[in-house]
Amino acid sequence: SMIDREHAVLTQVNNVVGTLNILHAMRQDFPDCHLVKLGTMGEYGTPNIDIEEGYITIEHNGRKDTLPYPKQPG
Repeated sequence: SMIDREHAVLTQVNNVVGTLNILHAMRQDFPDCHLVKLGTMGEYGTPNIDIEEGYITIEHNGRKDTLPYPKQPG
């Protein structure tokens, strides 16, 4: 999302416009509904490590792997 200015702007537009679309649809079709939106802290909590963009190597139960961190959906 922060590779360069273009990616950063696209990420912000997608996030903000997507949230606004959901809010307007909820107001129109589900006025009694509530939206709970989680940001980075809701997704990752407060781990005792830096939340970096890139990859992280994890060892668990005798197995080790390098994973995208934060996760990269799709």
